[in-house]
Parts: sequence; C-alpha cells; structure tokens
Amino acid sequence: MGRLTEDVERAVASISDSGRFAVGYSGGLDSTVLLHAAAMRLPPERLRALHVNHGLQPEARAWQRHCERVAETLGVAIDVLRVTVEAGNVEAQARRARYSAWRETLRPSERLLLGHHADDQAETVLWRLFTGRAPVGMPKERPLGDGRLARPFLHLRRSQLAAYAKAHDLAWVEDPANADRRLDRNFIRHEIMPNLEARFPRAVNILSSIAPARFAGPDASLPIDGLTANGVRAWLGFGVPDRRIAEMLRQAHAVADANPVVRLPGGDTVRRYADRLYRVPVLPMPKVRESENRRIEVGRTEQLPHGTIDWRRVNAGLADGLELTVRYRSGSERLVPVGRGVSKRLKALFQEHRIPPWQRDLWPLLFLDELLVAVPGVALAEEFAVKGGWSPVWTGG
Repeated sequence: MGRLTEDVERAVASISDSGRFAVGYSGGLDSTVLLHAAAMRLPPERLRALHVNHGLQPEARAWQRHCERVAETLGVAIDVLRVTVEAGNVEAQARRARYSAWRETLRPSERLLLGHHADDQAETVLWRLFTGRAPVGMPKERPLGDGRLARPFLHLRRSQLAAYAKAHDLAWVEDPANADRRLDRNFIRHEIMPNLEARFPRAVNILSSIAPARFAGPDASLPIDGLTANGVRAWLGFGVPDRRIAEMLRQAHAVADANPVVRLPGGDTVRRYADRLYRVPVLPMPKVRESENRRIEVGRTEQLPHGTIDWRRVNAGLADGLELTVRYRSGSERLVPVGRGVSKRLKALFQEHRIPPWQRDLWPLLFLDELLVAVPGVALAEEFAVKGGWSPVWTGG
C-alpha cells in the first residue's frame, strides 16, 4: 500500500513546481486523488480546482456541492464552469464543451492538471483504432489556451489511484453514465479490456505506450544513423502511410545541404537537420506573433502561444524581478555571451547550439529596451549577469 501511494506522490512531484496550477476536478476518483496530492504539495495561492458542470445528470448540482466541500476542506479555491452541451454525440460534445471552458479560463503560464491514467490511455488507443483513426494516445503535455495541459498520471494504473484514495480515506462521486455500455468508451472499458487483460496481462501497459503523443517539443527528433521503416513508424505512430515513411527514409540521406520536408496527415511535417529528423508541428506565425512585445519578469514562468519560458538558478544570471520584453529575430541581433568576452551574432549562436533553422524565427528573444539580454537556453548578455541570478529556458510546445 505504501509503495502505491508513493507512486502517486512521485508523479505529482515530477511536475515542475514553478508557476500556478489548476486541477480539472470532476469529483470522480482520478481527479479527487490528483487534487488531494497536488494540495499536499503546492501552496494554496498557486493552486485552484476547476469543476465543469455539464448539466447532463440530475445529480450535477449535488456533485458540484460535493466538489466545493472537498476543495474547502483542502484549502483550495474552486471555480465552477457551467457549460452547454450541444446536441449530437454526447461524449464528444461534452468533451468539446469541457476543453473549450478550460481553454478560456486558463491564465497565462497556468498549467491544467488532468487525472487521466494508463487505463484511460489504453482505452483511447483502442477507441481510435476501432473508429478508423490513428491509434495515438493522449499527450502527456501540450499547450491549451494561454496555459498548458499536463497529465502526470499517464504511467499509473487506476488501481494505484484507488490505493491512494483508500490510504487517505478520500470520498468521490460515481457518474452513472460511466456504466452505460452504449457509449463507446464504456463498452471498451467494461466489455473489452477485462477480457483482453485476462488473456494478455500486460495489455494496458503495451497499449498505453505504443503510440507517442502528437504534441512534441523541439527535442522530438530521431537520429538518421541506422534508420529503419519500423523505427520511423514507432516514432511517429501507426497512422502514417507507408509511402510517407518510405519518402522519409529516402530524404534522410539526401545531400548534406538539402532541406527535405515530408508532410504528415494533419499538417505536421518531418524535416532533416544535420544528422537527425524532426517532427515539426503546425504553428501559424500570426498566433506566435501575438506574444511580440509581451512584458515578462525574470524568475517567473511565462506561457507563450507556442511554448514556455522557465527559469533556473545559475552562477551568473539575470537579476530577480527584472522586466524584459519578448521579441523575435529580425536578422541583426548580437550580444556578448557570459564568459565569452566577444560579441556574437544570433545566427552564429543558433548554429553553435544546433537550433534547426525552422525554429529560429519562433525562438523568443528577451530585450531590455533595445538591448538583447538573453536568448533562452542559448546565451545571456555578460553585461547583465549577476551572481546567483536566473537563466531562461525555452521549451517549445
């Protein structure tokens, strides 16, 4: 019992503890465990619960009151989001309404934590396969509105969450709709998964790990040395046509100065840079440019439309509380990096750090008035460095 509850605690502890968090709190087992574990770790001023009232069940109001009481007991603020579920497929429309409400309410730099676990992931892969979609699982993390979505429990089984709830004497609500086997996911959960696991005990673990999440950051790359069709297929998931994979293998060994591009279903592309292939998500520049001239504070996590600026303590970094402006390159930027003693062009710094060309126009630059102060994850201006200061880190989303 102790080890199982520790697994839950470690999963929540693995999340970066900077910034603000919201827990998608339905009142069910998964979100109750997540809210409790998060409340045990995070200070109350940096955590809130978001309860979506779909109004689909007669018990909806009672569930809302239950969630409000639990949040009050834990000392966590709770916001209730009331939504209207459009006619049609109830599962799909409720999910659309829920995510729309979260997207609109998330604050800049705030991360929404959801309690999806390995059993949910396995069901999702099967559901997508059975309905003619690529069997791709839910991403562990991705952008959402002005914030970011994260699922810290994707590697845990539901039984582990139940053990945590029992150990901490937690109470939760049961949605009777979860037993309705006319709904696709419930049919998979109650009719297929138990039989599958009885025959193949590792089925959930295998299904929850076979398909990588679509939303990948700038490190979503694959070395071309020893590249095989199976390796590419495992990297991208199983929804990519064979002819596209064959084209990737051909382009991977194009002449060194070529810039091959292969387009994937859905609009993403695969590109080659140096000795690696990169999956590049669709990112409209107008959306990225919305963050131009945004004011940010040193040491405070900032969520941009296409990624996150985090901070870490270093021997020589930027001073606490310094206010900077986000801009993007125009082609003439340069600075004197800490410890280098000589001015370097931004293009040269990008090349030194092997930043692929298509990422450079999207890389946020931090300015103080008209002076380039920092290129997150690449360089800091020596003249602004103080002992024990902060260094920015950029994670594309």
